[in-house]
Amino acid sequence: MKIRPAKASDAARCAEISAVRSAEELRKLLKQDDTQWLVLEDDGGVIVGLGIIHHWAWNKMAWIWDLTVDERMRGKGYGKALLKGMLGAAKKAGARVMMDFGPPNPHDCSLCELLVYNGFRICGTNDRWFDHKCPTAVFYGYDL
Repeated sequence: MKIRPAKASDAARCAEISAVRSAEELRKLLKQDDTQWLVLEDDGGVIVGLGIIHHWAWNKMAWIWDLTVDERMRGKGYGKALLKGMLGAAKKAGARVMMDFGPPNPHDCSLCELLVYNGFRICGTNDRWFDHKCPTAVFYGYDL
């Protein structure tokens, strides 16, 4: 397993993995100073996951914008490895905390379960975050 900074040629493969990011959007991230895009390769050099971190300089906070592992590769430790790589990258970039959010019950969200099982703590809520049937978001934080 290898985690490395993404490059433009990774965009098409990462867009296949991410349900929410197009290749064009991913390529644009490379030009943003406040964003880190990482890829996770398996032992054969095939990209099996992507992680995107958005940095807030004013309070030294890093937000998880994306952390996705190819559906066929889930349950093999890739998500945990990618999360650990993202934590390291955020800390190296000067962040003091990494954040993400999800639904009130972490078991309703595989990413939230991953966060909780890897040391993130619940650090707040917002009952108007989402614009749908369940508007409440729970925020998770990890001190770097």
